[in-house]
Amino acid sequence: MPGAEYDVAFYLPTMGPLIDPKVGRAGGAEKQIWLLARGLAKRGYRICVVVADAPGGLPSTKDGVDVIVRQPGYGGRGVRRWVGEISALWRTLGPLRTAIVVQRAAGFSTGLVGLITKCKRRRFVYSSANIVDFDYEQLAGSRRDLRLFHLGIRLADQIVVQTTEQASRCKARFGREATVIRSIAEPAGRAVASPDAFLWVGRLVPFKQPQAFLALARELPELRFRMVALGPGNDPVLEREIVREAGSLARLELLPTRPRAELLPLYERAVAVVNTSDWEGMPNTLLEGWACGVPALSLTHDPDGVIASDGLGAFAGGSHERLVACARQMWASRHDRAALARRCVEYVRREHDMEQVTDGWVRALGLSGPSSRGAGAAPTRESLIAKAS
Repeated sequence: MPGAEYDVAFYLPTMGPLIDPKVGRAGGAEKQIWLLARGLAKRGYRICVVVADAPGGLPSTKDGVDVIVRQPGYGGRGVRRWVGEISALWRTLGPLRTAIVVQRAAGFSTGLVGLITKCKRRRFVYSSANIVDFDYEQLAGSRRDLRLFHLGIRLADQIVVQTTEQASRCKARFGREATVIRSIAEPAGRAVASPDAFLWVGRLVPFKQPQAFLALARELPELRFRMVALGPGNDPVLEREIVREAGSLARLELLPTRPRAELLPLYERAVAVVNTSDWEGMPNTLLEGWACGVPALSLTHDPDGVIASDGLGAFAGGSHERLVACARQMWASRHDRAALARRCVEYVRREHDMEQVTDGWVRALGLSGPSSRGAGAAPTRESLIAKAS
């Protein structure tokens, strides 16, 4: 808001759908930052999020969090596009009166946001969203994008990651120590006594490997499967292929995007939540399932090894044959999993509780207790300058 002063500003332009669901669908990185922003605001901290504008505009505030609309660029290509991008960020972040800027997820904007933040003598924090953030060569669109991301990592006063695995990768790749703060799991329902299908939830994009879920359904035609496609991906050819193949599998339902309230009953009825991604951070889909007492079935990635170490489902170690065998066993024992459900729920309570995770961020960011200035009250200019320095 004009003239407002903030404890923390979160920069993640793709967060708009969480502020106005009509805009579209947001991913796990956006959801985690939005939950955190709301949690900090609830404690009395002055918080804003910087997001891209949407058709019809966005509200100026929601759930106690101020919404700052990112200034538009110039469009076009080449030099004009980059000049416009830098100008847009400067016009957005330059006037923003905040002690700390947190930027989430790897990209060229990491470097630009970090550079502008440091030029304004503010504290810059980078927050990872995925293990691939520390192997960004796999995703960078150009060498320039890669160099800008690496610049942002160098400029960051602090790096916050979701898992010890990400912390290890950060140390190995950049020589930087990272602070581990777990992801937030929202309260959920409870698994039903008679689960009836395996559940896959995600975007239809190559790295999520939706074809692997279809292959699983094809191998086990006697079992039931549900696939929820969250919003449009970036590969129309893949999307058409998935729709066509799903239509040939009699016991697989391909369902469209739906709000969380309508997703939860699908989680509660799941035999397991299946993850087939090439890489992940801490998947929100697994957290949703565990919060309900539903185990995970993961093909390639076991975040911090918790599926195996805490007994939260089955991990196939990248083997399709193992995935099929695990699915068959989980289906056979689906009516006798009370102890497994308790482990899943207890793990989420112990490691991913909203208040506990928010506590971790408060400590990591060095935020003073809001009680010292009264819940909901804005920090003084002097306190912001002191923290920024």
